[in-house]
Amino acid sequence: MEHTAIKEPDGFADLPKAEQIRYLQALWDRISEQPEDVPVPASHLEVARERLEAYRRDPTQARSAFEVFDRLGHRRR
Repeated sequence: MEHTAIKEPDGFADLPKAEQIRYLQALWDRISEQPEDVPVPASHLEVARERLEAYRRDPTQARSAFEVFDRLGHRRR
């Protein structure tokens, strides 16, 4: 997706980072109340289709989210 410059709400920059994050989370929660209105790029749908097909061909190759997070966490160190 392209970066879009938007005017931030008055006082947003003065909030502590934790409050800015809470604001963004609340905003996302509001937007995502109707997921059918959230656009999904065609390329993301294609990747999801490919991965689902790969899983259906050989489910034994699938990894749990916990395994993936653990592996990603070890890469950072």
